[in-house]
Amino acid sequence: MFTRRDMLGRLAGGLTFLPAVAFAPRSILNTLLFEPDGSLVPAKPLPPNPFMRDGKALVAIVRGEDPPAMLQAGLNLIGGIGRLGLHGKRVLIKPNVVNDRPPPSTTNPKVVAAVVRLVREAGAHTVIVADSSGIIRFPSSANLAATGIKQAAESAGASVLALEEEPWVRVEPVGAKALPRYYVSKPVYDADVFINLPVVKTHRFAHYSCSLKNLVGIIHPRYRPSVSFLSPDWHERIAELNLAVHPHLTIADGTTLMIAGGPTSGTSARADILLVSGDRIALDAVAIALIRTFGAWPKVTEQAVWEQRQIKRAIELGLGVQGPRHIALVTQSLAGQDAPFERLVATIRKDLGV
Repeated sequence: MFTRRDMLGRLAGGLTFLPAVAFAPRSILNTLLFEPDGSLVPAKPLPPNPFMRDGKALVAIVRGEDPPAMLQAGLNLIGGIGRLGLHGKRVLIKPNVVNDRPPPSTTNPKVVAAVVRLVREAGAHTVIVADSSGIIRFPSSANLAATGIKQAAESAGASVLALEEEPWVRVEPVGAKALPRYYVSKPVYDADVFINLPVVKTHRFAHYSCSLKNLVGIIHPRYRPSVSFLSPDWHERIAELNLAVHPHLTIADGTTLMIAGGPTSGTSARADILLVSGDRIALDAVAIALIRTFGAWPKVTEQAVWEQRQIKRAIELGLGVQGPRHIALVTQSLAGQDAPFERLVATIRKDLGV
């Protein structure tokens, strides 16, 4: 349901989006007007979460200033990268490259490089870093270069793809209502292991953006929520776009957060945090609670964590945990004794109800 504020926001967004599309290159107009070629494939089955303890999905919260050390600590807390069995596998890593701006608009290149190196060390046969930017921010190849993600990924041993330049497959997921059919990037669909690497940030229309929202970048532009900017079911569409493929691991970049505005620009805050989990709903719930600690974005603060519509629809679809009783937080500050971090974790636990 729309509020008056939501409607005005959507209209303002449309006034930006429509002129940009009208003057966009012909290739973008063709992309929006015509469906791609793409064979019908079944939606991928939801894989088991290997990062569990006592029947609960583990979510690691790590604070530090060294992304490789933070990543290693976070993975150790939930059981280690070895649980993914990466040896000989084709791994695709999907950061958030919505535009050409630095974090928190986009994923920190240091975090991307750290993930690539760890995956390579774990024996992956092929490592690909790939995304497709916001439609009016194309081409993604230029954004991947401008943000430093392309150089960071390639230096660490990955190849880099702009997904709008790659083939598509068509999916018709059971249970999808808002979008009963759509097209998904074939390289993502074909990957043996899919690692999601979003930024923790706010969003003017989706309210927040993390693991669930980051999968919009693997969807053909014609089927993205931004094309139907006046639609009242943005949140539900985002959740349903997660039915086609499923991240095996999500590592959310909270080194610098966006705590108001978004997704392309907004108010930033340094947090020096990584979130790591095998469950996208559990991780998003923690990300929302983290954003809420800053009290700067009413679209998140005015609704409890478990009342956020992305979360509610994802739970209905069975995409992860069903609520707070199924989450276990594991935490570490690399600084050792860290009272502010301990207070932050306590606030997050209370807000989540875990």
